[in-house]
Amino acid sequence: MHGATRLFLGILATAMACAVGLCEPVSIPIINGDFEQGLQGWTLAAGEKISSLSQDQAASGKFSLHIRDVDPKSGSDIKATRVHVAKAGEYEIRGNHFPVSGDGLGIYVRVIDRAGQTISSDDSHVVGLSGSSRKWTPFANSFLVTADDVDLELWIHSYAAAQVEAYLDDFSFVSLGPVRTDPLWEPQYKIRPGETSRLTAADVVGPDGIVYPNWTKCGVQGGIPTVKAVCTVEQFGAKADDEGDDSAAIAAACESAGKAGGGAVMLGAGTYYLDRQILVPYSGVVLRGQGADKTRVIFRYALPESGVTFFSPAPGAKVGRNTRVEMHAKPTDLMKMRILVDGTLITAWERSLHSGNTFNFGFSGSSVISKAKDGPHKLTAVAEYKDGSLRQTEISVVVDSTYDDKTVLPLPTAAICFTGQGNVGQRLLLAKDGKRGDMTLTLQSVEGLKVGDAVFIDGPATERWKTLTKNKCLWGNYRNYITYIEGLEGNVVRLNQPLRIEFPVIDGSYAQRFLATERCGAEDFYFEQTQDLWITSIQFRNAVNCWGRGIRIYKHGRFPVYGSRAKWCEVRDCVFDDAWFKGGGGTAYSGWENSWDCLMDNVETYKLRHGPLFQWAASGCVIRNSRFHESDGQWHSGWTNENLMENCLIESTTQANGGYGYGLWASPPEDAAHGPNGPRNVVYNCDVVSLRAGLWMGGMNENWLILYNRFVVGSGPGVFAKTFSFDHLLKGNVFTLKDGKSPMVQLATADCIGVEITGNQLFGGNGQFVGGAAKPAELEGNTAAAVPATPADRPKPPVASIYEWELAHVGK
Repeated sequence: MHGATRLFLGILATAMACAVGLCEPVSIPIINGDFEQGLQGWTLAAGEKISSLSQDQAASGKFSLHIRDVDPKSGSDIKATRVHVAKAGEYEIRGNHFPVSGDGLGIYVRVIDRAGQTISSDDSHVVGLSGSSRKWTPFANSFLVTADDVDLELWIHSYAAAQVEAYLDDFSFVSLGPVRTDPLWEPQYKIRPGETSRLTAADVVGPDGIVYPNWTKCGVQGGIPTVKAVCTVEQFGAKADDEGDDSAAIAAACESAGKAGGGAVMLGAGTYYLDRQILVPYSGVVLRGQGADKTRVIFRYALPESGVTFFSPAPGAKVGRNTRVEMHAKPTDLMKMRILVDGTLITAWERSLHSGNTFNFGFSGSSVISKAKDGPHKLTAVAEYKDGSLRQTEISVVVDSTYDDKTVLPLPTAAICFTGQGNVGQRLLLAKDGKRGDMTLTLQSVEGLKVGDAVFIDGPATERWKTLTKNKCLWGNYRNYITYIEGLEGNVVRLNQPLRIEFPVIDGSYAQRFLATERCGAEDFYFEQTQDLWITSIQFRNAVNCWGRGIRIYKHGRFPVYGSRAKWCEVRDCVFDDAWFKGGGGTAYSGWENSWDCLMDNVETYKLRHGPLFQWAASGCVIRNSRFHESDGQWHSGWTNENLMENCLIESTTQANGGYGYGLWASPPEDAAHGPNGPRNVVYNCDVVSLRAGLWMGGMNENWLILYNRFVVGSGPGVFAKTFSFDHLLKGNVFTLKDGKSPMVQLATADCIGVEITGNQLFGGNGQFVGGAAKPAELEGNTAAAVPATPADRPKPPVASIYEWELAHVGK
């Protein structure tokens, strides 16, 4: 059967199925998608020598497409014959993938209209492939077609800077039918003030009649305290300005303060040097300088000239079951790390798509003991680089399976890390669904819990939930929260805060005790990192009521001051200037990750990748009164919900630092590295300047509140939404669109239902308030005019700060 005939029959089958209302998935063949006719039907770019036909591997038949990209500047470039589809709807690209090494193999689908114009609902790739399993693995990723009578073009392009080898086979498109325009789940967050039966403790009716999230418990509870000084670092051997390593002395001072019950550890005027990371596993410890203009901390941890070293254990040391075994290697072009005992491989690390600037790899001593008997042995660390070169080092150790190693080592991932223990005890399953706004949890058992405990609540990302939300991400945290127990009545736990999202029994939702470090802080000093290593400057990990204040950071390695698994933490009055590494994998961000009810206030950043940012289950956090230069604002991943950006300046005026060029961006559900973002995030009274769309929402976003902001957009719409991005309220904004061809709001897919667009001002663009496949639920009071000679004024919101208004009025 000829390819054209097969193609016609596939399209006919799709049309017939949908005509009778079945709309079951129907395959639409790609001409020679299995490569059994060689490269017939495929077009290589001129001079492209990266893609070739191969008989080495095949998922079916005898042939496959071989991609071998070793060029650091150019990528593969091969296109399939376009496939015509008659109807708009949801589609998938399917295929088989045999990864050999590397990452960054992009599978793109372009939607092209009759005039030959690309009309894809977004310009990102459908999926990026990576790995080294050397096994055939099927993949299927969805995309949306927003117009009838179009062509689909499959383009295989390894990223320009990627180096990757893989085989591909058996490509086809699949029609999943029309885009649903009914809700995928019961909407919960669009609430009118008069709907009192729907209002919960998680809701606040604002001064403008809009129902907002409740942010009244945000940041350090009771405010950041002034902590009494208990010692100086000089008392433990530190000395400013002498070029010596002060890390041991500062760590000892923090340990002394922590064991004494807490207090401020004082740094004097002058410069202190850290040649080693510092770990603070105690509550109540505050590291305080004399001000960022007087006290300098220079972090100069570096790898030896050989490029590889053992961070732990020390040469000649014992290795017990809980001894940390860890190697460090220079990260530039690092592809693999291996640790061996007497020449036998223990385990290895290999670069993946989101390895970023990883330089460290390790495991517990039990892995060594599984390969070696008690007695003297040699450990070898080997680092392998993109050019095939190897660097290695070797140490002698004594394996002792009876040795209980109680050594506490600093974490290699942060220069100064304040850390608690985190989750402890058993997971206690919910016996009843936790609903939005609930102040209680009903558990199957409350064993090990008591009043005053913090509890971590998790709704696992089951296949049921990921199917519902179309989440293609392979990892991550999504539905998490931390609250405190105020009462126990049988198996019912009374909470100090309402739940912001649902925790269903069907997904195995559970609660678990959470042990945190509390009331720690870093204050009033300058910090600089001298080496290109993926290390966060100051981290609050498993932390409650901790803070960074008055810190100025230049050239951090991964993140500046950052919370991870943080509750009620705060970053205030800080400046973060530049980063060593701005590639993918999670780096150069300013914001909150795996954090709940945390506050950032009066922070200024320069030349970061993403900021302000929320990611991985961040919930109820606020970023306000801050200025972000040359980065984009993001809800970067992981079902972030009920977070607020307020009175922030965001200048996304370059992509040189790794930003995407949008003013604000929310990851889409088909993004296999990030997944979608959750309900009721709020942007209030902000000033956003961007190269591309002012706000880009990738999908599954419910009831976002975009209120009283000014957007100045170089190219594209003011707001773009797709893939069940619904029930939003866009009110009182000012949009200046410079391209002369974009609408104020683009509702790209028909499932963007329930959007209310009221009282906005449009300057420029194509003069239209709304474009795309969906119609707004309300479109009133908007005005349009030409781009003014001088910038349009920012709108005046009913109150300058909705956060401060809530603090002043809720519960009063």
